[in-house]
Amino acid sequence: MRATFRRTLQRLATHDSRIVFVGCDQTYNAMREFKAAFPTRFFMEGIAEQYVVGMAAGLATGGLIPYVQSIATFITRRAFEQLFIDIGLQRLRVRIVGSGGGLAYSELGPTHTALEDLALLRQVPNIGICVPRTNQELERLLVSTLEWDGPLYIRLSSDAHEDGRGPLGEVGQACLLRPGKGALILSTGVVSSAISAVEELLLQGGLNPEVFHFPTLRPFDSATLCEAARRADQIIVIEEHDRDGGLGSMVIETLADAKILRPTTRIGTRFEPALSYGNQMEIGANFGLRGPALAQAILSVCFTSTRPRGG
Repeated sequence: MRATFRRTLQRLATHDSRIVFVGCDQTYNAMREFKAAFPTRFFMEGIAEQYVVGMAAGLATGGLIPYVQSIATFITRRAFEQLFIDIGLQRLRVRIVGSGGGLAYSELGPTHTALEDLALLRQVPNIGICVPRTNQELERLLVSTLEWDGPLYIRLSSDAHEDGRGPLGEVGQACLLRPGKGALILSTGVVSSAISAVEELLLQGGLNPEVFHFPTLRPFDSATLCEAARRADQIIVIEEHDRDGGLGSMVIETLADAKILRPTTRIGTRFEPALSYGNQMEIGANFGLRGPALAQAILSVCFTSTRPRGG
């Protein structure tokens, strides 16, 4: 996804002189072509996330559209106060690009895994939250959000791939990846593609689920969620994020407000140091988020639930 981001941003910057890039630490070499093309619109400030967000706020106040890229866990945890006060409260057009969202940097352990970034950013006023599932969807969201009126967070993952299945997401609209009945599966980000990859295993296990992907968590497509939930027997929310505060919490809160009651299970990460080191696929499988382990986690939920349907 990082390569797709670089190519798309450079293309957009060619046609829009307001776009500037602000980087931290590791992004210097990756953005060489952007720097060569736009030397006066390239800023590299090193390991200084709080400062960089404040700097971007100043650039936005002057009419520019800064894209700030850093490792997701650092730009959200370290700079939370600046995100909240400097750009959120002021509703400034700053784009925060978090590289390595979810378990992407799991080989470096829990200091580098961004598994609470979405929960944190849900508390920032006015900020849009994009979690694309494929490179094509990332490109489409980048183009369509150029004129987004306010701050924006874009979560990049390292294992996104080209995937022609299903529609490309749009801001504020859930994507139907698979029609079905009985069970309703909801997801966001690259996990949505992981669910599509185990479709045959789910069918073999006797499950014919309806599957929706949410490319943006803000704005959130509550209308589609409620409509789908009303026809479902049970709901499974799957995300590469802590089970508290992310998509799963949003689903439960939305349905509670709408007085729609369905058995709902969240499949996500939890803090267990023994499970937190390894490559992304291995750790994802440990949490039931990849491959056969994902299919088994879904089937176990669907065929062991005895809770009554309500709503």
